[in-house]
Amino acid sequence: MLPGKGSSCMRPMTSEDLYAVKWVRDPQISPDGTKVLFEIKEVVPEGELKGYKTQIWMFENGKVRQFTSGGKNNSSPRWSPCGTKVSFISDRQDKNQLYILSLEGGEAQKVTSVKNGVSDCAWSPDSRKIAFCSIVGSEPEKEADEEQKAPTSDVRVINKIRYKANGKGFLPEGNSQIFVLDVESKEVTQITQGPYDCKEPAWSPDGSSIVFVSSRFEDNELSSIRDLWIVPSSGGPMKKLTSSDAVLYSPMWSPDGQYIACYGHDNEYSGATVTCVGVLPSQGGPLNFLTKPTQIGVGDSVSTDMAAGSGSRPTWSPDGKKIFFSALDHGRCALYSVSVETGEIERLTQGDCAIYGWSKASDCDKFALAVTSPEVIGDIWMFDLGFGAVRDEASVIMGLGGLGRFSRLTDLNKELVESVLLSRPEEVEVLGRDGQKLQAWIMKPIGMQEGKKYPIVLEIHGGPHVSFGFSFFHEFQVLASRGYGVIFGNPRGSTGYGQEFVAATHHDWGGKDFEDIMSFADYAATVPWVDSLRMGVTGGSYGGYMTNWVIGHTNRFKAAVSQRSTCNRFSQFGTSDAAYMNSEFEFDGNPWDNPMAYLDRSPIMYVRNVETPLLLVHSEEDLRCPIGQAEEFFVALKKLKKTVVMVRFPGENHELSRSGKPKHRVERLEYILAWFDRYMGPTSSDYTTSLAGQAEVVLNLPEKLV
Repeated sequence: MLPGKGSSCMRPMTSEDLYAVKWVRDPQISPDGTKVLFEIKEVVPEGELKGYKTQIWMFENGKVRQFTSGGKNNSSPRWSPCGTKVSFISDRQDKNQLYILSLEGGEAQKVTSVKNGVSDCAWSPDSRKIAFCSIVGSEPEKEADEEQKAPTSDVRVINKIRYKANGKGFLPEGNSQIFVLDVESKEVTQITQGPYDCKEPAWSPDGSSIVFVSSRFEDNELSSIRDLWIVPSSGGPMKKLTSSDAVLYSPMWSPDGQYIACYGHDNEYSGATVTCVGVLPSQGGPLNFLTKPTQIGVGDSVSTDMAAGSGSRPTWSPDGKKIFFSALDHGRCALYSVSVETGEIERLTQGDCAIYGWSKASDCDKFALAVTSPEVIGDIWMFDLGFGAVRDEASVIMGLGGLGRFSRLTDLNKELVESVLLSRPEEVEVLGRDGQKLQAWIMKPIGMQEGKKYPIVLEIHGGPHVSFGFSFFHEFQVLASRGYGVIFGNPRGSTGYGQEFVAATHHDWGGKDFEDIMSFADYAATVPWVDSLRMGVTGGSYGGYMTNWVIGHTNRFKAAVSQRSTCNRFSQFGTSDAAYMNSEFEFDGNPWDNPMAYLDRSPIMYVRNVETPLLLVHSEEDLRCPIGQAEEFFVALKKLKKTVVMVRFPGENHELSRSGKPKHRVERLEYILAWFDRYMGPTSSDYTTSLAGQAEVVLNLPEKLV
């Protein structure tokens, strides 16, 4: 249990504490390093804006103030290179349009009115233009009166495999193209074209060219390959810089314009390839993956149901000798630099935490960081690399350290965090059944008494190519507050441990990863305070798949909750917005050529073995793991007269636990708790008298689960 001020009046964390949380992301530091812009998302009354509102805030002169206002969402702030203007995206009048606000005063000016909205905005070096992306239809747009005369139909004709996306639904017809806005005249010019997406524009230092990402080749829908292209900023012939043999993104020019840095990998293991920092000549030439020898997970972050990453790009030092980037290593996400000449990597920040967004000032060695840890939901920090290693009280408490000075700019959830009792995850080393060392964490239940044993829940992350780590997890804290221990770890297939580890699930879902997950359960059973006869298991996405797989291969667990899961890898292949790419690496061939490779690794084939009571939690608009997957498993279990209940969330998608409607997120947690309470839950005697006096311990059991 974490120590805190006024611990005598602190209470256990609840599912409804979600309503009080403030989420912060996308820190953008000014060119001179004196100001920082960032987004804050808060819960608003249900029904308005789907339960959330996002505004832009600014840190300046030691204080934080709100920078934008209004009844709609404002996001994606970007400084002009001159430092006197800020662009941002807002839906205040219609779908996301670009606005500009001068720091010298005045109202924000709307500068675009694009039919399908804007994204990926980038200022030109002289602050006179902004490049952005927008979807352009496959047919010329008609005049408004002509559209009214045309017959209408709700029939959809689909001719592309990528016609839908989780969280977006049916995608608009057409492709993303790059436009350039003249800030003064408001004139907009389209500079790319063709039946291919063009994204992530970045200006050359002299403003004459823009580099972007595109897959401009036949059958690109069936490939994850992405090339770098270059186009004159005024429009003209496009030139391909790379050779269609790598997955590349987030390009950034060197200060002298001679090179381009990017993130990417050679695609040898598809989605299970460790991402690197790459560099190539700006006129085309060999691509050098500078960080590949170290196998450090560039750009990766850790799983959490709180913080949201902002996709920070690699950033050059002013002299062009180094490139700054963030990377994941053994559950910790830190800031690094790599030498362009030697490939030498230097870790700039330390600590049991995760950086999930950052930016660097162009005029000095200051960085703005978004940081989460097991006891910090997420806050903005300043990191001054040019000041020397200095640790103030806040950074000592946070565990932050490194080669510069840290300054905490926000403490947004201080009142909430200081009012609740938190369980600190204890890092442990678990040996897999074949001797492989595995990183895991275990959390004690709040209010536990010495000598007593408590139920424990094994959490399995999604992916599989993601990672648990040093981040704040509301779900875990609520479980601990309701009397459960929690154990979570990174089985083979997880990121942050090198190439061999992340690729270990190749054609082997439910193999070594299952053994590693069971090793976490084996470890938990040896912990003195754990009741090994009251163990539960849960997870979402791949974690839901593994939950279904686990209960079909062992009856060890007293209860299971499978979230946004899959059970039939054969049928998911053609119904998901992404599973049709599984044949590239995860599974052996296409299902019609090798059906048993899919069916053998499908939990539904082992449904007769299931004895564990199962709760299926699923969103009705999930396009990643369609709800039909939960329905298939539910019907099979019901047909076999097994214990199973399905809870469906209307209007939600695959991201329910992270960005769903606040009310639904709270209800989801309560259903999970109710299920575990029913089959393996703690009793009132498991709590200390003092804890019971501080807050009512509710063993919630929604009537519909009875």
